[in-house]
Amino acid sequence: MFELFSHAAPATETGGSSLAPVSAVVTVSADQRAAFDGFTDNIHLWWPLADHSSLGPDAYIGFEDGLLIEESYSGDKDLWATVRHWSPPSSLELSWHGGNPLSPTRVRVSFNAVTKAATEVRLTQDRRPSANEDGKVPENCVPWDSILARYARFMGGSADLD
Repeated sequence: MFELFSHAAPATETGGSSLAPVSAVVTVSADQRAAFDGFTDNIHLWWPLADHSSLGPDAYIGFEDGLLIEESYSGDKDLWATVRHWSPPSSLELSWHGGNPLSPTRVRVSFNAVTKAATEVRLTQDRRPSANEDGKVPENCVPWDSILARYARFMGGSADLD
């Protein structure tokens, strides 16, 4: 029925063909609870808004009422993700909108205790090709390796960010 209209049907997270997921892993020197809290409660302290922001480097990012929202100093808001599953201190799952609210992808973050003082943080984002992708990473996929390197540095690691 959607072919009768000028706009394509909205994409769903379960529909469409998939590309290989994007994954990134870091180990932080923190117990599982501190690693989860550092990722979620303090995301505004480590997320590199200067490089990855829709509202500018002076914006604020944080989880609020089941949403991950970026807010500018002037009060403009941009929805980045919707929380699908929140299971402290072991996992977090998001519907990642990242610039395209009609075609969210799933982002899963797991926090696995390696020792009492070290936690492996593994992030996986599902991907789907878009009509204008031409082999490029879609807009809603961010460079998770560099993002998690910032998080690891915030958590006391010495991640190389150059």
